[in-house]
Amino acid sequence: MSVERDNMINSLRENVIPTLRDRGFKGSFPHFYRKLEDRVDLLMFQITAWGEVLYVEEVSKCSPGGHIDVSETFYTPNKVKVYNIDTAHRQR
Repeated sequence: MSVERDNMINSLRENVIPTLRDRGFKGSFPHFYRKLEDRVDLLMFQITAWGEVLYVEEVSKCSPGGHIDVSETFYTPNKVKVYNIDTAHRQR
């Protein structure tokens, strides 16, 4: 890993992730989820391989009961990741 990438991750852990936790998000870098009554909110961060750019890569949601992807694999609400959701149903 590059020093820049490590610095970005450390900054997220110190400044952003506590705010996500305060708002009900669980998970670990780079994947986070928040269970609500009517949905599960999903959030994923990505840093370029060179550590120069940070993206809040994608956000999405799924039903509170979990998600079944196109290959018919079932993911529980705490295991589903943004990339498991069809691209038509996630924001980039």
